[in-house]
Amino acid sequence: MGDVVSSHLDEGKREILTARTREVMKEFGENFQQQYAVALFNTVRYEIEGGGTQSQLLHRKDPLVDRSIFSGNLFQYLEENRKWRNRFVFVASSYGISLYESKTAHDRSLHPKVTINCAGYRALKSMEEYMELCATQFPLILWHPYARHHYFCVMTEKEQAKWHAVLQDCDCKVLTPAFTDAVRLHRQAKGHYGTWDM
Repeated sequence: MGDVVSSHLDEGKREILTARTREVMKEFGENFQQQYAVALFNTVRYEIEGGGTQSQLLHRKDPLVDRSIFSGNLFQYLEENRKWRNRFVFVASSYGISLYESKTAHDRSLHPKVTINCAGYRALKSMEEYMELCATQFPLILWHPYARHHYFCVMTEKEQAKWHAVLQDCDCKVLTPAFTDAVRLHRQAKGHYGTWDM
């Protein structure tokens, strides 16, 4: 196992990998489309029947293509140095979150300090074990079971409520189950049933 040598792929190998990747993604895409419909149906069913908490992603009359859903300043907790930093936060129409050093950095189209894909995250307003980290009494936590958590806080309860609603909508309750079910079905269609059976 230790004798693996890393080298660049020649054009022929690259074309083979590209063709195989396209084939797998086409097959997977079909599973994903089917599972997306199922997940969307379950979301609507839960909203009607009142079973469990669901995100409140609503269709808009005028789509916000290339526009901001919300933006403003938040304090972000940085685990590396255990300090709070003021960040300008831009929530795009795709519900992707970009954190900039300042509004000026965003206006100048500089690269964001952090970009967060919200799939699988959960927006929290309060959590006992995180309260001691907070610079104010109004925390916001993006919690994920398998990825890095993101800690923010604001100065007022009103700001906290606004940001919590926006971050909660970013939580993709439809895409996440659709994706995981599509992966499972795709693997089963290939005869891969075990956890590590690739």
